[in-house]
Amino acid sequence: MVEREYEVKIAVENLKEIEKALKEIGAVFEDEVYEEDYYIDLRPCKDLKASDEALRVRISKGSRTTIESYEFTYKGPKIRPDLKVRDEITIEVSDGRALIEIFRRLGFRTYIIRKKRKVYRYGKYKVFLDEVMGLGRFVEIEVEGASNVKEFASEIRKLVSILKLTGSFISKSYLEMILDRIEVIERG
Repeated sequence: MVEREYEVKIAVENLKEIEKALKEIGAVFEDEVYEEDYYIDLRPCKDLKASDEALRVRISKGSRTTIESYEFTYKGPKIRPDLKVRDEITIEVSDGRALIEIFRRLGFRTYIIRKKRKVYRYGKYKVFLDEVMGLGRFVEIEVEGASNVKEFASEIRKLVSILKLTGSFISKSYLEMILDRIEVIERG
């Protein structure tokens, strides 16, 4: 099923302060999760970066379970360049590691994003406190049930104000941020 994803992320210095603010407003802690996101580079068949699309295999393990879970996601192009709003199709798979190996054996490269993530729920908001290896700390906020971009932007501004977040919205994905760094390093 195609779902529209509405989210923003903001770089922060201290996740503990944000976590304290979330607890103070009554947000509910759901889990702490370790995620490995494997993005598949389909070049030369298709340049997903140029079309602003992505294929991701996510391997995750929460603090409340010893079992890994796997999902495979197609991410469509962003609908607006200033906000991270896009269509996604996600399916659960029984063995994400085997799926990654299939892509590798077919000659496709993968990029790996590793993160530790604390998940909080506050009404219609899902708030992720992310520590992303090689990138830093971020707060990512999703608004569930938003029917359009205007409603989403309004709801995000409310929570950002309540949490007193001061950073700019980042519309790039973690993959895009990593690839930007790789390009800078390769150019010297």
